[in-house]
Amino acid sequence: MKESIEVIKKTIDKEGFESKKLIKQLKELRQHFIDNLNQPGYVRMIRLAYENIEQNGSYTFEYTEENAKSNLKYLLDLLLDYDNKYNKEELLEYRKMMEGETWISPDQEWEGEEEDEVDEIKEPA
Repeated sequence: MKESIEVIKKTIDKEGFESKKLIKQLKELRQHFIDNLNQPGYVRMIRLAYENIEQNGSYTFEYTEENAKSNLKYLLDLLLDYDNKYNKEELLEYRKMMEGETWISPDQEWEGEEEDEVDEIKEPA
């Protein structure tokens, strides 16, 4: 698997997202996860990644503040060591973002009302 991921990262660097080769490689990586690992969440993430590229001509998931190539390569790096406790946590957050769940980067600050401030609930008259 490590070799496959390294080859995918090289394809990203050399050919970018317009390469049908990249989509094929991601599909093969997904199949590897299906065949060899019991990790349906990661299988889904890989599928969402290549579908996103197919639909948009680029990788539009922005997990980090880096460019599209860096974001996809970061996902691949996390998948390299998916069993690592810290990577598991980050992969869960990454998947939530990919699936459109509300997610705030650890680097972002909460904006708006103060934590202690609560809206008053008005009883119907």
